[in-house]
Amino acid sequence: MKKILWIGSLLLVLLSLSADETERQKFKLIHADRMYMSNVETAQILDLTGNVHFFYGDTEFRGNRALILDTQKIARLTGNVVVQNDSLHLVADSLAYYRIPQVLNLGGRVKLTQRTKDGFVRHMEGDHAIYDQGKDTFTVWSRVRAYDQKENANAKCGYGFWDRPNGYAFLIEEPEVVTGVEDTLIIKADKMELYEEEGKLIATFNVRTDSKDYHATSDFLIYFSEEEKAVFLGEPKFENNFATAEAIEFQVYFKEQELTQVVLVDSCLVQFAAEENEERNNWVRAQDIVLNFAEGRILDFSADARVSYYFLQEEGEKQDFFINAADGDRLKAKFDEDNKLRLMDMGGNIRGTYRFKNDS
Repeated sequence: MKKILWIGSLLLVLLSLSADETERQKFKLIHADRMYMSNVETAQILDLTGNVHFFYGDTEFRGNRALILDTQKIARLTGNVVVQNDSLHLVADSLAYYRIPQVLNLGGRVKLTQRTKDGFVRHMEGDHAIYDQGKDTFTVWSRVRAYDQKENANAKCGYGFWDRPNGYAFLIEEPEVVTGVEDTLIIKADKMELYEEEGKLIATFNVRTDSKDYHATSDFLIYFSEEEKAVFLGEPKFENNFATAEAIEFQVYFKEQELTQVVLVDSCLVQFAAEENEERNNWVRAQDIVLNFAEGRILDFSADARVSYYFLQEEGEKQDFFINAADGDRLKAKFDEDNKLRLMDMGGNIRGTYRFKNDS
C-alpha cells in the first residue's frame, strides 16, 4: 500500500513539472496581418507577416515577420524585433529563438535593457548577441556599449558578458569605462570585471586611469563605488600637474568623484615641483606617504618611516638659492592656494645638509 502511495505521489510531481514546462512553452498568437501554415515533410511551419505579436509562455515577442517551426521548436523573427519578459527588454533586427534550450540568437543592432527593483536602468548593446533565457545571461560582441544609471557610468568594448542573476559582468577587447559627469573618470584596461553586489570594478593589465586632476597606470585596479575608493597594484604610477609618484600600492579616495586623498603604501617615491607645472627637481622617499587634495589642488603631504628628501630652491626676487637634503622619521609639507610649497617640517632623528649660495 505504501509503495502504491509513493508511486502515485511521484506521478503527481512529474505531471506537475510537465504542466509547468508545457505552460512555459505554450504558444499564443496575439496578432499578425497575414498568416500562412504549411507542412514540409515532418515539419509544421507557421509563417506570420505584418505587425507580428505572440507569446511563448510569459515571454512576449514582436516583429515584422516570424517563422514558427513547431517540430524543431524554433522561432525566427526579422524586422524591428522586440522581446519582453519581466524586467527585461530586448530589441534587435533579427532573432532566432530555440525553445530548447531557451536560447535567443540576435543580430543587427542588439540592445538589452533592464530596469532594477529600485527603478534604475541598465543596458548593453552590440552588433550580435546571445541571450540564454534559462541561465539569464547575455553575451554581446562587436561595437559593444553599456550604461548603468545608478553608477552614472558608460562602457564600451569589443566583447561583453552579463550574468544577471549573479550580478556579474566582464568586458574584454579594449574595454573602457567612463564614470561621472563630463567624463570625470576614464578607465582603460585589457579586461574589466564588474560585481554588482559589492559595487566593485576590477581592471587587469595595462590599466590606465585618467581624470581632470590626475593620470595613473598600473597592472591592476580595484574600484569600490560606494566607498569612492580605488586601489592600484602592480607597479602603479600617479601623475598630476604637481608631482609624479610611485609605490607598491596606491589607495586613491574621492568625494562626489573629486580627488581628495592619495595614500602611497611601501617603497614610496614622490617627485614634485615647488610650483605647479614647473620642473620636478625635488623628491621624497618613505615607507608611506599621504597626499591630500581639495578642488583639484594639493593641500599637503606627510611621509612616515625611513624618510629622506631633497629640495632645491632656485634664486628669485624674493628668495635665495639653497639645497636641502635630509633623512628622518617623518616629514610634513604644506602648500598655499597657488600650489606653491609653503612649509616643510621634518622630525625624528634628523640628519641633513643645507647648501646656500656664497656671493663672497
